Amino acid sequence: MDPDTPPLPPELRPPDADATQDYERIWAALHRTDDAQASTYNVDAAWGDLADRLDLDDASQPAEAPAVDRPARPSDHDTDSRLLRPARTLAAAVLVLCAVAVGAWWWQQPVSVTTAAGEQTTVVLPDGSTVELNGGTTLAYDRGFQSLPFVPAAQRRVQLTGEAFFEVDDGDRPFHVTTPNARVEVLGTTFDVRTRTGEDAPETTVTLTSGRVRLRPTAAPASAPDSGVVLSETGHASRVVADRVPTAPEAVDLKYVQAWRNGGFGIQNASLPTVLEELERRFGVLLFLRVPSADTAPMTLHYAADAELEDVLRDICVIQGLSYRKTSRGYELVRD
Repeated sequence: MDPDTPPLPPELRPPDADATQDYERIWAALHRTDDAQASTYNVDAAWGDLADRLDLDDASQPAEAPAVDRPARPSDHDTDSRLLRPARTLAAAVLVLCAVAVGAWWWQQPVSVTTAAGEQTTVVLPDGSTVELNGGTTLAYDRGFQSLPFVPAAQRRVQLTGEAFFEVDDGDRPFHVTTPNARVEVLGTTFDVRTRTGEDAPETTVTLTSGRVRLRPTAAPASAPDSGVVLSETGHASRVVADRVPTAPEAVDLKYVQAWRNGGFGIQNASLPTVLEELERRFGVLLFLRVPSADTAPMTLHYAADAELEDVLRDICVIQGLSYRKTSRGYELVRD
């Protein structure tokens, strides 16, 4: 026993002599200093002994967390890109649909050419046919003579308001001219169509130069052959007034019908108000008759080419016993 350790008190001595030695060792341990305990107690050895008993490879190191295979968290930019990709695809699809819709709408709009009063022009149609337009005329036709892109229409059709001279190329599709109250069916021919839509009933006159045409009122079905008139002789003309049956073919002098094509002017057996209306379309100038039309007589005029308005007015006044004067709005015819 350590000499510094006091003896075991008698009251603590066990009756069994064999246990006395154990009690003394416990008593000595209780009175041993911390330093003495540290010098006789190997902490590392005790920790190793504990590790062996607990079956730990390295109790001094914390166990590693189990590995987890997780994908990298996307950045905000990648997230935005994924969110925007469907929106961009939808926007592109919408733009394509809009372009297709606009293209289809544009294709279905007819081509239209209009001449002002006093203006003339020539139009070449998609099939190569030509149309000379007189003043105050509108011509419209399907783009490319097609019902859809690259799909030819069953017929070549134009709409006319005013006056025009047609030179139609041969083709395997019929050529139709539609006016406000009539339609003309042709195959390889030349002819003049004049339509007027004033206060009176609409009127369409067709004059044949060559070939063959059929004239019908718009209201008549195409299946009714008796509703139309066929023009097959050069210089013959027919007229449709309102929706009535066309007049029988009658011979006319083509120089009056075609004078406008050379810059001239021609009219046959027409009342003075009608003559002045035609002059307004031909020259694009307003003309006013200041005397009752009943006091005037029908007229026939012909100027082969390069007609001048004042020359025509002078001749009219000589024939009708009138005079003309220029105003801020045009010309007026009066009786002195």
